[in-house]
Amino acid sequence: MADINEDISINRAALGAYIDHIAVFDRLEEIKPLSLPVKVDFILSILCEHGTLTIDYDSTSCHLTERSLMVMRPGHTLKSYSASSDFKGHMIVVSTKLLGNTIPALSKVIPCLVQFKDNPAIKLTPEEVAGQTGLRTLLRNKTSVKNHPYCDDVVRSLLEAMFYETLGLYSTYTPSLSNPISMKRRDELLYRFIQAVEKHYATERSVAFYADMLCVTPKHLSATIKETSGRTAGEWIDSYVIIEAKTLLRNTGLTIQEVSAKLNFSNQSFFGKYFKHITGISPRRYRSSLEP
Repeated sequence: MADINEDISINRAALGAYIDHIAVFDRLEEIKPLSLPVKVDFILSILCEHGTLTIDYDSTSCHLTERSLMVMRPGHTLKSYSASSDFKGHMIVVSTKLLGNTIPALSKVIPCLVQFKDNPAIKLTPEEVAGQTGLRTLLRNKTSVKNHPYCDDVVRSLLEAMFYETLGLYSTYTPSLSNPISMKRRDELLYRFIQAVEKHYATERSVAFYADMLCVTPKHLSATIKETSGRTAGEWIDSYVIIEAKTLLRNTGLTIQEVSAKLNFSNQSFFGKYFKHITGISPRRYRSSLEP
């Protein structure tokens, strides 16, 4: 089975705009190199502006018509797609890694996000379509900018706006999505795990700690989180720690030693190795890269 990340990496030129795990497609021809079937480990948003598009996934299919919006979350198997000759629309692929690094307070939106699996498509009004296409156009334009010093920050802000705008639409058309009680057991575990990480990431980085808190084994927790979200439990924990570390390094006058202590590392050396292992650069180099 194909790996979407490999296909994106290999076909960047064909895919159009691409930055830090984002790909924006305006034409189906741009994704024809994709080898199907493919296991979805990303968030996929598809807007049908005109014509029809049929998506075959898992053991079902979804038929999109004019003004239909579909969101696929990690866990699906995308088998095939076919469109009418007059199809017009756009598709946005966002890796779960980037999503996690963009919207830290995921516990607020997990109840909606996990339900995309069973409620993938909604019908929009013309005004709502205009809002989605406007955000898409801004996102694509900004991902093509190479010399702007804050390009990544602009793109992430646009992505966050689009994410919340889309969640708002789904909540409007399917009010029950905001109710965590209706979640399946594995989705509920993801929700509770993210809540726990948001509360304790500054002091606890062990998967075993969270597994014990949630009354499951570390192996079961990691497997379930990976299956449900596309990322391992450890990757989620690391993303929260690194987001906070970068925030402290960027926005405070704390020394690296003080940042290390604030995040409960035993010493500055261990913090430096941890930071570099995940980001590829040292805390000192990251901070110096922010200087004008």
